[in-house]
Amino acid sequence: MTQTEVRDAYARRAPEYTTLFGSVDTADQRDRRLITQWAKSLRGPVLDAGCGPGHWTGFLASLGADAEGIDVVPAFVQEAGVRFPGCRFRVAGAEGT
Repeated sequence: MTQTEVRDAYARRAPEYTTLFGSVDTADQRDRRLITQWAKSLRGPVLDAGCGPGHWTGFLASLGADAEGIDVVPAFVQEAGVRFPGCRFRVAGAEGT
């Protein structure tokens, strides 16, 4: 698949993805603990590449990290901005950062 095909496939299912996986609360508690411990060790800005609906970016920011989320799917970036208005999000791919 090309990057465009992958982006378009995620865009078509963005609402469903957000409903099923768009909350840190749905993640395993071990994952939340691991990310929390990691976040405490961070110094400087963090880029959440492929942020989807922004839940991990928002979580990192809630822990005090200087987090920014990027995703190639505009629908995800728009939704992330609505859900986490205090965080920075933009449409971009990891190769262009």
